[in-house]
Formats: sequence, C-alpha cells, structure tokens
Amino acid sequence: MNLLRSSSIRQKITTVIMLITGVVLLIACVALFAFQAWTIKSRMINELAITADIIASNVAVAAMFEDGEKADQILSGLGAMPQIASARLDLNNGTQLAHFGDSAGNEMIQALKPGADILVDGNRVLLSRLVVREKQQQGRLYLLADFSASYYALLKLYGSILALVITGSLVITYFLSGRLQHLVTAPIIRLTATAQQIAEAKDYTVRADKTGTDEVGTLTEAFNQMLTQIQAQDSDLQCAQHELRDQLATLESEIAERKRAQYGMEKLIAINEVTPDFVGRADSSGRTFYINPAGRKLIGLPTDVDVNSMHIRDYHPAWAGDLIRDEALPTAMRDGHWSGETALLRRDGHEIHVSQVIIAHKNSAGEVESFSTVIRDVSERRAAEEALHKSQEQMLKSSRLAGMAEVATSVLHNVGNVLNSVNVSGNVISERLRHSKVETLHKTAGLINEHLANFGDFVTNDSRGQRIPGVISAISQVLREEHAELLAEVDVITSHIGHIKEIVAMQQSYSKVSGMSELVEPKDLIEDALRMNAVSLVRGHIKVVQEIDTVPKVQVDRHKVLQILVNLLTNAEQAVDEMGRNDKQVTLRIQNSGEMFVSISVQDNGVGIAPENLIRIFSHGFTTKKTGHGFGLHSGAIAATEIGGTLRVHSDGPGTGATFTLELPLAT
Repeated sequence: MNLLRSSSIRQKITTVIMLITGVVLLIACVALFAFQAWTIKSRMINELAITADIIASNVAVAAMFEDGEKADQILSGLGAMPQIASARLDLNNGTQLAHFGDSAGNEMIQALKPGADILVDGNRVLLSRLVVREKQQQGRLYLLADFSASYYALLKLYGSILALVITGSLVITYFLSGRLQHLVTAPIIRLTATAQQIAEAKDYTVRADKTGTDEVGTLTEAFNQMLTQIQAQDSDLQCAQHELRDQLATLESEIAERKRAQYGMEKLIAINEVTPDFVGRADSSGRTFYINPAGRKLIGLPTDVDVNSMHIRDYHPAWAGDLIRDEALPTAMRDGHWSGETALLRRDGHEIHVSQVIIAHKNSAGEVESFSTVIRDVSERRAAEEALHKSQEQMLKSSRLAGMAEVATSVLHNVGNVLNSVNVSGNVISERLRHSKVETLHKTAGLINEHLANFGDFVTNDSRGQRIPGVISAISQVLREEHAELLAEVDVITSHIGHIKEIVAMQQSYSKVSGMSELVEPKDLIEDALRMNAVSLVRGHIKVVQEIDTVPKVQVDRHKVLQILVNLLTNAEQAVDEMGRNDKQVTLRIQNSGEMFVSISVQDNGVGIAPENLIRIFSHGFTTKKTGHGFGLHSGAIAATEIGGTLRVHSDGPGTGATFTLELPLAT
C-alpha cells in the first residue's frame, strides 16, 4: 500500500482499474458459473422427466397384460442413455414386473415419500411416474439417473471458458486503461490553465468547466465557489439597490392606497349625510358618537345637540331597547350582523316602525370595537299591509259569495237535467191521457143507461147492444195497458224527484261536511244513470252499448258519481243529436285503470271537440253549446277530485266524437 502511495497518478489509476476489473469479472464469472451449474442440473432433470413420461406411456400396454418380457424389452432401451442407472416397473399390487440396470435405486425408492414424484440426492435423481392405460392406473415406473459424469464434464468445460474470459478481459482492460488516461488527466490540465488565466487577467467572471463529480470535479467546484465569493460583494451591492427601489415603490403604493381609502371614507361620509335612512355609530358599550342628518330628523333631534352624550336606548322605546340589548347586539357580536324590525322613539314620544340592520366592527383580535346601524322608516309599508289585509278579507268574503253562487248554479244545472227527464215523462203522461179510451167508455156507459129498462132485449136484438160486451172488453184491456204505462211514468217522475232531492241535499252538504263514502258496484252506478236518462235516450233513438269488465267495488259518494254520470250522458245525447246522424250511439265502458282505480268511460259518436277546446273544457263558464252555461263539466271535475278520482276527456277533433273517462278509487 505504501508502494502504491508513492507511485505516479498514472500507475495508481492503472492499478485501481485492474483491481476493480478483476474483482468485478471474478464475481460475474462465479455468478455465471453457479447459474450454469443450476441450469445444467435443471435441464437434465427436465430431460429425465420427459423420458420417464415416454417410457411410462410405452410400458402401459405391457403392464395392463402383465407382459414382463415386453416390459423388460422396453426398459432395456434405456441403455442408450448412459446417465440412467436403473429403471423398475411395479404393478398396482406391488409386484415388480420388469427391471433395468443395478439395484442401487431400490434404497431411494424406499426413501421416496408417498405421493412424491421426485427425489434428489446430490447428482442422483429418482423419478416416479404412474403407468395409465385407458384412464386406469396399471402400475408405477421408477427411473434413477446419475448425472455426475455429465455434470462434472460440463462444469469443467464452462470453467475453462470462464477462466479464458477473465484472462482476456484483464489484458484488454490493461490496454484500454493505458489508452484512456487522458480522461482523468485532461480536467486537471484544463483547471490549471483556467487558474493561470485568472491570475494573469484578473478576470473573476471566468469559471472552470466541471467535467465530473470526482476529486477533480470537487476541486473545480471549490475553485468556482471562490470566484463566486469574490463577485458576491458586487452582487450584494446591486441587490441592496434593487431592494431600496422596491421599498420606495411599496411606500408609494401604500400612500396611494391611503389616499383611496380616505377618498372612499369621504364618499361614505357624503353618502351618509345625504341618504334618507337613519345611519348611526356607537362604541362597544352602546354610547353613540355619530347620527347622520336624516337620522336626527327622523327622531326629531336638533343639529346642535351633541350625540356623544346619548345611548342607543335613548332613541328607542323600551320594548325595542330590550330587543336590541337581548337579541340584536349579541347576534351581531356572534355573527357580525343582525337585521329585524324595531321602532324609533321621537322626541315627542311618537313611535316609528322601522327596519333595522346592526353591524359589529371587530379588530384583528376578534374584539368588538364599535357598532353601526342603518334604519329605514317602514310606517307607510305597515299602513299598506293593513290596507292589503283588509282587502284580502273583503276578497275572501267575495270569494265565499262566488263559491255559493257556483254551488247554486251547479244545483240548478243538475236539477235542470233531471227536470228535463221529468218533463219528458209528463209529456208522455199527457199524451196518453189525451188519447185515452176513457171517453169511449163514457159513451158506452151512456148508451147502457139509455136502454137500461130493456137492456136485455137491447143487447140481444140491437146491433149496437150486441157490440157492447166486446167494446167493454177491449176498453178494459186498453185501460189496463194505459194504467201500467202511466204508473211506470209516475215511478220515473218519482225517481227523478228523489234524485232532485238528493242533488239538493248533496250540494247542501258542501257547506257542512263531505258526503258519505260507501262501497259501490260500478255497474250499479251505470244502471242508475241509464234509468235516469232512459226516456230521453229512447226518444232520441240513441243506441246504448255497454262494455263492462269484471272489476272490484269502488269507495265513493254514490250521489256525486251519479251526478257526474248523468251530466256526461246528457252531454253525449246532445252531441249525437247535434251531429244529426242516423246511427246515434253512446258506449259505456267499465274497466280497471292501474292498481288503484276503476275507470267508467262515456263515448259518443257526436260532434267531437276541437283541440283548442280540450284544455278549457272543464273551466268554469266555458261551453260550446248555444244554450249551455259551462257549469256541468266544471262541477263534475270538482266532484271527481273530491271523491279521490279524476275526470278527463279525449277527442280526435270535430266530427269524431268524444270520450269522457271518470276514474274512481278502489275500495280499501
């Protein structure tokens, strides 16, 4: 080591390079040699495994038929592979069927663990393979290989090659190190030249080029740092000048900002002086130190009175002062602001209702320094609100009267529909009575009274008397039929009068409570409505078609539903009459509508509804009829909503008819 210290730099570099190269090559070759040794052994084992699989497949037939001769013949073929020391084929029952080589492998077979396929002992390897034929195990094959000779021969070969590689590499390294010495010495020469240039020219801006991070590079960096320190003084002076200029610019900016703040304060003061709202300020204890002119005028405070002697509560009534003390100021201190309605107290004792905002001003430590408030007179708004309240009460009364008028109109409309049917039945009765056979019976009775003394001879011999029994019998039959028809019409009139009473009673219930809800069969509702419109349907020669599905009962007010259906049937009759067609038809349908409703549809083939009228058809007072009032469908839609259902309409346009659908809630 001492010898190396006294050597030249060139010798030192060469020695170091040779040592490092030799150590690195030795480590690399040792690693490569170990890897090759492991690779050789792994490859030999893989080749043995492939051989074992092939032999196991070939001896499967011999094992299946327990043909020992054939098995020995197959195993003897392993003699071509010198690394295989022995082979043995055992049947499932443990009997040895065939054998090849020496018996040295028996000990390793016994040492093989149950279920294991391989056992490695140094350079000897034992493999075990199942012999399978037609998916059935016929026995087990054992192969023992000894790779010692082959293994050591290959290792010797690889060792010789690696030795040659190391020797050749060292020779090449020595040659290259001699050629590449300038890579180390050149930076030192350049550094020396740079130092000489600086010493001669006194130019401290020159820097030496750093070519690496070794000792030469460190020396170069230290040299450059020394030059940098020489320049530092000049750089510090220039920086001080820049900082001075920046401070001057900052000072000018602060002066401009203060001027802007002062200007803003002057504008704010000017705004406070001319604003019509009360603007005031007080310290944290509530002592006032500013009230603007509008505020003084609002509370009747002369301009010559000093507000510094006043407290916040001095210009508020007692209740407002308590509100500000207990709620407004604590809220402003917590949240920064508060707003609400309070009151001001004028010098004459009059209270002024105001809308007030209080703002808390805090310092950097979060402590409240002062409060400011903006107050606006809302007396006129309060008066307007009172007037609006009175107006709303008046509108409520008017609305109540309008509602009563709508109820009365609805009653008259529905009663009018029923009275039409009553009028039809009355006309039928009048027509029947006008053409009654009672007059003929009266004449016959007069003829009998005229010949009462000789009635027997009159009946026997007179041709007029002979016709009396037949006439009386015919008149009796006609009167019986007339009596039945008139009685039916009287029943219809009685039913209509009862419905009128129900309509009136139902409308009276609007001012009290809702009608009674009950379980009703939808089919019964259809039949009741048809009975009420039966006469007008027959007289109008209108065909009624019923398409009724089996549906559950509904929970509704029967009379309200009947009112809706009667109105829809009446409208359908008028629509088909106005169309003037010969095949007048009204179709009634009952079917399920979703899981919660049953729908009843009234479809006609009448005049239809224009698209622009579909959205207005249920509006109060809207009608397309010359004599209509626009109340029926409107009240029907309201009644449908009241019973928990809906009423809707569909039409493809004029001349295509219309369909009104009433949805009723199922019974729950």
